[in-house]
Amino acid sequence: MEKSIEELIYEETDKRLKEMQEPGYEFPKPANKADWIGIAAAIGFSILLIVLCMTGVIE
Repeated sequence: MEKSIEELIYEETDKRLKEMQEPGYEFPKPANKADWIGIAAAIGFSILLIVLCMTGVIE
């Protein structure tokens, strides 16, 4: 019998929480200014492409 999506989510969440509670687990570094600039640039570029597609410049 297949598991429901809810059961899969709970199992994966439990597995990841246990992994994060291990003493040797290294949390990722917080995003810095360069990361935020990259994210903003990617969003801006995506919006530009969407606008160009909507106006017919890009097909």
